[in-house]
Amino acid sequence: MDRKTKSMTTIGLFALLLSALLTALSQVFYAKQVQEVPPFLFTGVSFLLTTVYFSIFARRHKQHNKWQGTIGYVMKLNGASVIAFMCFYFALKYVESAIVSALEMGIGPLFVLILAVIAKDYIPRTQWFIAFATLIACMVLIFAVLSGKSAVQMEITLPVMLSLLASMSCGVGAVLCTVYSKKLNEAGWTTSMILANRYYGIILLSFLLTYDNFFDYFSGNIGWILAVTATGVMLPMYLLQIGIRYCSSLMVMMSL
Repeated sequence: MDRKTKSMTTIGLFALLLSALLTALSQVFYAKQVQEVPPFLFTGVSFLLTTVYFSIFARRHKQHNKWQGTIGYVMKLNGASVIAFMCFYFALKYVESAIVSALEMGIGPLFVLILAVIAKDYIPRTQWFIAFATLIACMVLIFAVLSGKSAVQMEITLPVMLSLLASMSCGVGAVLCTVYSKKLNEAGWTTSMILANRYYGIILLSFLLTYDNFFDYFSGNIGWILAVTATGVMLPMYLLQIGIRYCSSLMVMMSL
């Protein structure tokens, strides 16, 4: 690895860690806000604002979408984003944010290696060890919570079980988002271009599920929605895309 590559990787790692920190802080606040409202109301508003902002940003910098040969990746990235984020916000309504994140990031590194095996890439034993150790550590945390041996306790109900399954789906979606974002990076898409075009599926589904409550909810919660969107969605997603650009998929998941 040459000096320039090391420098870019360091920048990517720093961006990933900062993104994870901001996301974790926003999760705690957001989880308290969604207990009494449909979980997809916030996703529709926040990702619509994110899409509009980065669309304006890209146009001001005269960045034009390079659709030829990439439309398939954009569609797949939208689908992966739906899995990652809508499952995530659904899970936060019924399960503590620490548990949601633990399951998501526990399954992520292992799924990266599974995709590498499918692609017939060589995987060092150390990477397998790291991925399984991460998953086991996260499962220990989940078991402690479900068995009532931690400070955070949950009753095992159908919504909780669905939320735990959704949390694992988040990890799969996050890996696929990383893969397809990298494909667009390689095709010449900038970070702002990707962020302006990856949330169409989330916005559409969120509004279809919550259109009857949308305006009343937004008018009464505009303050915290804008704050969490800026610090918990826009900035972390921008930093995440920078990390994806400069780091491998496994490094992305392990850093998060």
